[in-house]
Amino acid sequence: MPEFIEMKKIDKGRASTVGTVVKVEHLKKFFAVRKGIFSREVHFVHAVDDVSFEIKRGGVLALVGESGCGKTTTGKTLVRLYEPTGGKIEFLNKDISKLRTNADRMWFHRKSQIIFQDPYESLNPRMTIFDIVVEPMSVQGIGNIKEREEAVADILQRVGIAPPETFMWRYPHELSGGQRQRVAIARALILKPEFVVADEPTSMLDVSIRTQVMKLMLDLINEMDMSFLYITHDLSVARYMADHIAVLYLGKIVEMGEIEEVLQHPLHPYTQALISAVPVPDPEFQREMPKIKGGVSKPIDPPDRCRFYERCPYAMEVCKGTCPPLIDVGNDHKVACYLYNKNG
Repeated sequence: MPEFIEMKKIDKGRASTVGTVVKVEHLKKFFAVRKGIFSREVHFVHAVDDVSFEIKRGGVLALVGESGCGKTTTGKTLVRLYEPTGGKIEFLNKDISKLRTNADRMWFHRKSQIIFQDPYESLNPRMTIFDIVVEPMSVQGIGNIKEREEAVADILQRVGIAPPETFMWRYPHELSGGQRQRVAIARALILKPEFVVADEPTSMLDVSIRTQVMKLMLDLINEMDMSFLYITHDLSVARYMADHIAVLYLGKIVEMGEIEEVLQHPLHPYTQALISAVPVPDPEFQREMPKIKGGVSKPIDPPDRCRFYERCPYAMEVCKGTCPPLIDVGNDHKVACYLYNKNG
């Protein structure tokens, strides 16, 4: 296994892995674009295109890939910040692809939350820490003033903002980056959700405190028995946080499985390139350069073929015709590549 992945592996101690919390089937999210101000011709960005996966109770799925591959769009669509273009999202065995009533939406948003990437942008600078963290309770009409103050103090204590009484009435600009992200985590968890999307929550933090925040989230996942979709571009972070991984490229999952299996035996050329591209902290170590070529293609009206075709060193004639499906190659390891699809 590459040295960069040898980040200290801890026992995640999942409280439970029985039952599916989130099940995604053939999810699509397209954005309409025009090539000119006066153009009538409409094109579509295929940000998420036919994505399927599931997350068990207490489990963490890491969604990895380079910038622009559709990771954040997938996360925002799951929590209904974006309306899906197609496909089905089941949450706790309920189809939430179309939430029709206000009561349904209130129920869903109480059970699911999102932690955004940038704590400097996601917190309202005109609101105190108390107002920021208590807002989900206010929207849901939970508790009286005393109960809300106690709940805010408790969750701030649990995320490491202590003593909470000295922080509740401060403003975001009075906190450090790490403290702001802990506040963002507290806001997401105060309703005790069953599912959380974490969109690169440590990428804006100093390296010295990233591990602290990641360990905090793992402790809370275990303690509160939550399920996470953890979005990241860092494979070492993915291994530290998750038990399963899905590799996304131009809106499509190209490889998926148990994280140790995928990282130790990467099959798709893109996954292999991601692993080989990570620097190793040894100046004398000589690594073979990735064999892929070119740059990332545009996701606007992509042709019906393998998204990785133009960059793949193993591209075949069959890759031109259709996009390869995800197939199970054993050990619950799935890959979308005709090199492993005997029926392709």
